[in-house]
This record gives sequence, C-alpha cells and structure tokens, in this order.
Amino acid sequence: MNKAFAHRTSALASPLLAALVALAPAAKAQSSVTIYGIIDQGVVKANNGTTPAALLPGRGVSPDTWNIKAGNTSRLGFRGLEDLGDGAYARFQIEHRFAADTGTPSNASVFWLGRSVVALGSKTLGEVYAGREYSAAYWVALYADPTLWSYVSQLGSAYTYANYTPVATTIEASNIRWANSIGYKTPALGGFNAEFAMALGEGQRKRASSGNVQFRRGPVWAGAGFDRLDSSTNLMLLAGGYDFGVVLPRASYSRAEGGLNGKATSYSISALVPTGFGRLYASFGAYRPATHLDSNMVGAGAQYDLSKRTLLYTNAGTARRDGLTRTTAFDLGIKHTF
Repeated sequence: MNKAFAHRTSALASPLLAALVALAPAAKAQSSVTIYGIIDQGVVKANNGTTPAALLPGRGVSPDTWNIKAGNTSRLGFRGLEDLGDGAYARFQIEHRFAADTGTPSNASVFWLGRSVVALGSKTLGEVYAGREYSAAYWVALYADPTLWSYVSQLGSAYTYANYTPVATTIEASNIRWANSIGYKTPALGGFNAEFAMALGEGQRKRASSGNVQFRRGPVWAGAGFDRLDSSTNLMLLAGGYDFGVVLPRASYSRAEGGLNGKATSYSISALVPTGFGRLYASFGAYRPATHLDSNMVGAGAQYDLSKRTLLYTNAGTARRDGLTRTTAFDLGIKHTF
C-alpha cells in the first residue's frame, strides 16, 4: 500500500475503518497467547428440602448425601492478543467448561461453552467482537453478586437476573450467553463505558439484543443492562455499590418478562468484607414471580487465600419458596487458577 493510497483511504473512510486499513499490514506487531483456567473441587451437602435448586443457586446435588462438585465451574481457555500499533489490537478467546471430578464436558453439544470470540479494537475507538459471548446484561448482574455467581451462597440467576431464561435450544445452552453474536464496547469515557450486542437467530430463533451502561470511578460502581428477544421476552436490571474500604455493599433490581420462567422481579443486597486472609461475604435475595410463589434466600461464605492462584472456600446457603420446605446447602473446597 503506497502513501498516496493510504492518505485517500483515510480521508474517505470512517475513523475506525481508516485505523484498520492503516494497521492491517503492520509487520512488527507483537502478539501473545495465554493458556488459562480454573480447577475447582469441593464437597457439597444439601438437606432434603423441597425448594428447587434453581432457587438455591449452586446446589444442584442429590439431597442428604455428600457430593463432589465445583463451587466455580472448572474450565480451560486460550486467549491471544496482537498489538497492531498506535493503541489498536486484535484478540481472541475460546473457553471450554468441564467437571473436574469426572472429566466430562459441562455440555456435550457445545465444546466451547464458555465463549468463542474474536475482536478488533483500539484504546480510543472501542472494540468490535463476534462469536459466542456473554449477554451484555450479564456483566451488571455478575458484579452485583459478591461471589460472582459461585458456590452455594451465590445470588446467581434467580436473584440478580430474575431467573430470566429466554429460550431453550442446544446452541444457547445457557441463559447468560448468546451464540452468533456481534457487539461493540466503548472505551472508558469519564468513568462511563457501554456495550451493545446483537445475536443473529440464523433461522433457529428470533434475533436477540443486549446492552449495558456502567459507571466506575473511585469507590462508586453503578450499572444498568437489558436483554431482549422480543416485546414479550426481555430483561432489565439495575445495580450499584460503594466501596468503603472496610466493606463493599451492593444492591440490585431485575425484572423479566416472558421466556421459560415467565414474568418475575428480583431484588438483592450484599456485603463483601476484605480481610487479612481473604474475604468474607453475605447476601440476601428475593424472587417474586407472577405466580406469587415467592422465594427468599440467604447466603454467606469465606475465602482463604493460600496464594495469588490458590484459595480455600466455604459457604452456606438457604432458600425457601412459598408452599415448599426450606432447602439448605453447605460447601467446602479448593480453587486453583492458572
């Protein structure tokens, strides 16, 4: 590409396209590929309460018996980053989920269950990505939970996502990810950043969209998100928190319409306390479906850091839905990240 052609292209194209054209032939780009993952193994025991596992997130085990189960799903991933110069980059990420106690995939139909995405971005223009990726709304719900949707003490989908599950298809295999997605993430501007994504149905379902806006500055975090399949199947949520140093309280509100679980609202409050050995956390969640079969849950736990990569955890969670008996679960385990 000669300089005259590059100049004419830059003058006619959008800033983002011009950046891509100018950077594409860079011969001295630096790149790296990282192997990462989590191996998590713990023991879990739950009583024989009749409140279902969906309302005590993280339980999912046979009652009144000890079970080997991960508090945080084990995974193996690969991510690569190529520096294209002038703040531009290309990246990819693929992630497989599995059960470490048996070695079996978390989903036999979707090998890269966690995500499989390729992206092109810049520090000043933001990032465009495509592939299998989390719904933009999920990131707001995730940060509202001090466990990050882990362990039997988690708030999880029921209490930060209003139990929203838009479709039941093999290709989705999750209520928080969309296959066939294309999205855009803005750069951080004055503490604000946003993300918008669209998932093409490709003849298997309707086209979906999701988005979020978050604000992070100093101790303040606030976020709003949505996930929409159509006018009768959608989710909206709000969350926020303030880090006082000695304690980080957070709260969330979510409302779902339609989908597999119908209309519902959920609320949560939580607190995370950093300690000299790790952290302590506690949370309360309320789930209010249109059926009026309300449920409440309480969770608490502790993390003991053996190193930057290895930790021990223990948690307890209890939940009760109207008309059913209380389900309570306990876990204890070790998590190693690499």
